[in-house]
Amino acid sequence: MIYDWCKPHWSQLMALGARMPHALLLAGPSGLGKREFAEALAARMLCERASGEQGACGKCASCLLIATGNHPDWLTVRPEALEDAVEEDESTSDDGEGKAKSTQIRIAQVRAVVDRLGVGSHQGGFRVVLLYPAEAMNGDAANALLKSLEEPPPGTLFLLISDQPRKLIPTIRSRTRVLAFQQPPVEYSLAWLEAQGVRNAGDALALCAGSPLHARELATSRDAQIQSQFVDDVSRQALLSPLEVAARWDGWLRGKKKGDPGLTDLPTLVTWLQRWLADLALQAQGCEPRVFVGRRTQLTQLAERCDVATVLRGYNELLKVRALAHHPLNARLFLEDMLLRYARLFRAFR
Repeated sequence: MIYDWCKPHWSQLMALGARMPHALLLAGPSGLGKREFAEALAARMLCERASGEQGACGKCASCLLIATGNHPDWLTVRPEALEDAVEEDESTSDDGEGKAKSTQIRIAQVRAVVDRLGVGSHQGGFRVVLLYPAEAMNGDAANALLKSLEEPPPGTLFLLISDQPRKLIPTIRSRTRVLAFQQPPVEYSLAWLEAQGVRNAGDALALCAGSPLHARELATSRDAQIQSQFVDDVSRQALLSPLEVAARWDGWLRGKKKGDPGLTDLPTLVTWLQRWLADLALQAQGCEPRVFVGRRTQLTQLAERCDVATVLRGYNELLKVRALAHHPLNARLFLEDMLLRYARLFRAFR
């Protein structure tokens, strides 16, 4: 599937025709549809009938193989932790029962693909290697892939996807053509979310840092139950009664029964507060907020009670404690400390 905001990239690539690069790096924030775009491009390159800007036909022999997940010329490389449940069930138990799946792309995975590329195309056409997330490659894996990027096998297209391209070694980036995906304009995203039936689209988009797909997922998640309350809290209540807000947020972390998942987790709350402070810093400088565009009034009121340096100090304090959010000794005390620090950034209400 190609989302509307990705279509200019599609047109750009289809116009290249036979001049298609041998390796593309789809780079940009998560939640923009990069993987869906890459899969659509892979299917298009393997399709036997598509031409021009058309997508894969979905009916030819090659497309039917893709639909079953068995196309021999479509090779996917990803961490074991991202493998689907069927692949996990079919895997051997050599690593030991219950052992956590690796979050890295290992050299053995890359070498296996390189070996397969040494054999001719099974269908007599293109071969596509889809690798994601590219930043998950460890050093050995990246170096093993680099040789194939420097001397690409004929008729092969490498599609690398990365949310954090700066983590890639420079030689990988330099041997691929970067396709930069950017967040669509806020107004566009809001209109799209509202068309998808998302309620409180503005808050959802803000809490997801402007990524429309993540905002749509948020609307159907447990977090959707608390998103508006969170923004209301940081707009006013956290300044008046930070301990009361800490108690409420602590309740969000707990399930109704012991062992049940809560409505959200601590790292998510810290991330949301960081994004709020980032927009507040912009507002304090007379700039437009980037994500909480629907809360300009509240941001303006808070900006009148602080200065940029103070807000940035609060933001930096959050950066320091963020690592602790994953393994706090006491979540309630963590929240109380974080919200007391937040409240101190502002002058008292009069």
